[in-house]
Parts: sequence; C-alpha cells; structure tokens
Amino acid sequence: MLVRIKSAIFNEECIYFHEGLNVILGDNKGSNSIGKSTLLMILDFIFGGNTYISHNSDMIANLGHHDFGYTFIFNKREYHFVRGTENPKIVYESNEKYKKLHSIDVNDYTKDLKKLYELNADKLSFRSVVSNYSRVWGKENDDIKKPLHSYHKQTFSQAITTLIKLFNKYNAVELQDKELKEKEDKKQVLNKAGRYKLIPKINKKDFEKNIKEIQSLDKEIKRLGKNAYNPSGDIQELISDEMIELRERKKQLIEEREYYVSRLNRTTRTIKKSADAAFENLLDFFPNVNLEKLQNIETFHKGISSILSDELKTAQRELSLRIDELEKEINVVTKKQDHLLSPDEEYTVFIDKLIEYSSKIKNLKLENEYYKKLLIAREETKSKQKELDEVKGRIVKELKNSLNAKLKEINDFIHEDKRTAPEIFLTYSKYDYKVFDNTGTGKAYTNLIIFDLAILSLTEIPFIMHDSFLFKNIEKEAVEQLIEHYNSMSKQIFIAIDMIDMFNQETQDILQDKKVIQLTADKLLTKKDWRDRK
Repeated sequence: MLVRIKSAIFNEECIYFHEGLNVILGDNKGSNSIGKSTLLMILDFIFGGNTYISHNSDMIANLGHHDFGYTFIFNKREYHFVRGTENPKIVYESNEKYKKLHSIDVNDYTKDLKKLYELNADKLSFRSVVSNYSRVWGKENDDIKKPLHSYHKQTFSQAITTLIKLFNKYNAVELQDKELKEKEDKKQVLNKAGRYKLIPKINKKDFEKNIKEIQSLDKEIKRLGKNAYNPSGDIQELISDEMIELRERKKQLIEEREYYVSRLNRTTRTIKKSADAAFENLLDFFPNVNLEKLQNIETFHKGISSILSDELKTAQRELSLRIDELEKEINVVTKKQDHLLSPDEEYTVFIDKLIEYSSKIKNLKLENEYYKKLLIAREETKSKQKELDEVKGRIVKELKNSLNAKLKEINDFIHEDKRTAPEIFLTYSKYDYKVFDNTGTGKAYTNLIIFDLAILSLTEIPFIMHDSFLFKNIEKEAVEQLIEHYNSMSKQIFIAIDMIDMFNQETQDILQDKKVIQLTADKLLTKKDWRDRK
C-alpha cells in the first residue's frame, strides 16, 4: 500500500497514508481551489496515471516542473520511487531519501505495481484495473449512468469486457473466441478462394443442378458400357484414373508443343529478314551527304545484326530441341494409351466420350465437395458463435447477480429505511445502471459510490478514490453511513471532503481520525498561491 508522498511544492513537505480510509479534509466553508482534487490527481499520477499532466497544467505553469517521491510497503518491505512532470514517461527507483537510482519506463513501472499488489487479473493492465474507480474531477469518469465507463467515448462492449476481466472470468470467453476465429478464418479462406477462382464457387442451386447432371452422366456412362465396343462392360477399365491422366497429359503436351512451334516459326522468319540499307541511292537526292559516315554506321548496324542473328539461331536450336523432347513425350503417352486399350479410330471416339463424361463428373463432384466444405465451415462458425454467446450470457448473468446482491447489501446499510437498491442490467454488449423511485442527483451520486464499494468488495482492485464533488448533493444521513462503511474497509480508500461540521459527531470523529492532511483557504496544498492572479 501507499504510505507517504513527498514534494518540494507541498506546504506539508511529506504526507503520510495508512490502511483503510484516507481523508483529504477541506474546511467548513467549502473553500475551492485549495488542493483537495489536485492531491487526488497527484495520487492518480503516482499510480501511473497521466491526467495530472493534462488537466492540472496550471500546476506546472505556476510552479515549474516538479517531482514526487513516494513509498509503498508490500510484505513489510519498502519500495521507493520518484516520478516528475518534466519526463512523466519515466519513473525512477530511489532510496528512502528519494535520490534517483535508475530509471524505468512508466509502463514497466505499472507492471511492477500490478505484481506488487498481487493482482491476478492477467488480462488487464494495472491502469485498466484502477483508473475507472479513481473518480477525481477532470478524469471524465463520473457519469452516474455509466459507472463502468472509464471515458466518454469508450464503447459499452469494451467497458463490459474490462469488467469481466476484472472478475477473472475472461478465460472461458477467450478460449471460445479463439476457436470461433479459427472457424471464421477457415470460412473466409474458402470464400476468398472461390472469389478469386482458385477453387470452384457455386451456390445451392448450382449444387442441386450438379447432382442431377452427375446422375445423368452416370446413366450415360452405363449405357455406353453396354456398347459393342466394350463387350465386357467393364467401364472402370476404360475410364480408369490412369487413362484420364494420360489423356489430360497428352492434351497439355500438344498445347505446349504448338506454343513452341509457333515461337520457332517466328524466329525463323526473323532470321531470314534482310538488313540491307542501300545508302547509295541517297546520292541522287542528297549529293552532299557524307557517304563514308553512313557506311560506318551501316557497318555498326551489321555488327549488331550479326550478334542478334547468332542469338536468334541459338534460340532456334533450343526451340527445335524442346519440340523434339515434347514429341518424344507425346509418343510415350500415346504408347501407354495403346498399351492399355490399343483402340482403333472408332474405338478412340468411344473412349474419348467415356473419358469426357468421367472427367466432367469428377469436376462436378469437386465443385459440390467444396460447396459442402463451405456449408460445413458456415455451420461450424454458427455453432461456435452460439456456444460463445452462451458462455458470455452465463458469465454476465453471474456478474449481474453477484453485483446486484452486493449493491443491495451496501444500499441497505447506507439507507436504513431500506430504499430500493440500484440495479445493473447487464448483457455482453450493453448495460444499464438504474435507480428506482428516486431520480435525484444526490441519490444518483450515492449509487455511483455504492457501485465502487461493491467492486472494491468483490474484486482484487487495491484502492478507490472519491472526490468531494461526489458528496456535495448527497443527503447528510447517507454521507454519514458512507463514511462508516468506508471506515470498515481494510483496502485503501482516498476521499476528499469538506464542510464536515454538518455531520454527526461520530462521522466527524472518523474523518478527523483518518485525515492525512487538512486544507483551508489559508493553508493550501502548495506553497504558492495563484488563485487571485489575473
């Protein structure tokens, strides 16, 4: 826990803190701008926050850059640090006199704090755990209807996810979420592959049409099987995978051969072209032309042509060799076909028809197979989404019941007349914090404090902060009960409050006993006063 903070800017150079309730006490006039909220913001700063730099810029403007030295105690061991405004991204480990020893990044520092406080919320950073429940003027987390929102633009789902992580309930969601993502990735891969025509893409209508066409082609193959060309009727022999592969391979080889033959013909024509220039004819039109210079240029061109001609002849030889190789491969494939069936011309037509139908069936079946895979992927995604929704629903129901039970318990303690307790309605994507019967400002801020106390009781969050503006509109009796409840807690609670003479003596005694500093119009937090500066 935090035990002290020291700074050269303070009137009381060192401020000490203790277990449980820590009170920053104002005067009975309710004086403003004396440092109550500022000290809470400084506490947020030493717990790794950054709002002090942006919201309390007047402190730096009037006091210059300044440091805070502070000490924690964990397991009876002291840990000393220094953090300043000049370079807030750096925190220094120090000795007990706050002499800086070595620097650490503020993010690493908050990770260390999380370990020191033994927070098991492994899916949350230290700041995600504590920031929302440090309700200080200027932090924009005081919306009475949105107690889970750390800032105005935070989405409902983000706020609820943080709550689930705070209660260490997120592992089950994460596991299901990971499995869902894998299913969705598989579905997207199939969709993209179909969109880019890497695999066949069909719809339900095409699928059903393919089934009918497959059945029709099967019948036709059986009919051909009874043809005189195949007395045995053994269609599998005629349309074996080997025959289909040989036919396809031969087709590819012939296409490749035609491609190289075409290239060879173009190369041969290029070689035969003449490169003569007949510069002598130019003399009839231009008698003064420098014929010697033109002949030199022609000699150069002929040299280039000779080089190109050599390269073309080399290409011609290579193309001829490749065509010969393809011819040999085609002959090998043809012999294999002959070896399997040795068909005559009519028989070849018959075999080609069988192979054509069989190939078409294979393609249609392939299309349908991919379609079924996509259907399965969609169904698996839908099923996994349903499982995830059920897990989420069960978790938020547990949290809702737990929170509402604690809210009622604290509410009944605060309001001895047993007023209707606030209630949170929670789903995974939305929440609503409602107060019944009484919609006044005071009751609303009471309910915000009650919510934080419930969170403090039910989770590992190490502390909360409540600024004085929260208490301003709350009725006197409710504040007295809140102070009593604060005082019963062992975790650190930091509050700023003033005008305590309106409360009963017991409450005043608690606040006086638990105060860490008292500020008045004549005794400010800082040594310098710039309130009246124009």
